[in-house]
Amino acid sequence: MDGVVIDSEPSFKFAWKQAAKAFGIQLQDEMVRKLLGQQAEDVERALKRAIGSQFDFVHFRHVAAQSWREYAEKRGIPPMPGLANVLELLDQAVIPYGLATNSNGPIAAECLLRSRLDKRFSLIVTREQVAAAKPEPDLFIHAAKCMGISVNECLIFEDSAIGLMAAKRAGAIPVLVNADPSEESQKLAAFSFHTLNEVAATLKRSLN
Repeated sequence: MDGVVIDSEPSFKFAWKQAAKAFGIQLQDEMVRKLLGQQAEDVERALKRAIGSQFDFVHFRHVAAQSWREYAEKRGIPPMPGLANVLELLDQAVIPYGLATNSNGPIAAECLLRSRLDKRFSLIVTREQVAAAKPEPDLFIHAAKCMGISVNECLIFEDSAIGLMAAKRAGAIPVLVNADPSEESQKLAAFSFHTLNEVAATLKRSLN
């Protein structure tokens, strides 16, 4: 979801950096980038290592949530450029699609609401619906099952190595969408695009 469907990553970067400041820590951009897309338990462990013994995840999460809402209210959480074109083409071709995210239900719902996409996806699979988060394949396997199709026939659009690894483990076709992809992501992807506008253009050609 984050970085593929909605441009929420700047808001999370802001929130985590503000929360870290409460502990007197300056989070570096590289570390924040590595945390994006990870499940909450992995984020907590990484932050505990970075911040040290004084780390209190409950307090960190509280400050981060306040900072995130402050950012979202002032600047909004826009959909990723090209998303509307991709979804319109899928609808026209009657191709089923869904959203599978490492975020839990309430967070995913609030992000989509603020992006005005809360009614755009008929299927949304969130972290608490499966046993394991990405990079395990559970989210994608469950989403495919809900759509009534084989996961092997699914294209999974992701912007990070964690998501692409989950897609590959599920037996789906991993598709990278990232303007500045890591080397690891490029190795995992079956197909690569810089933007969703590129995806839409390719999809349009293949459907004509």
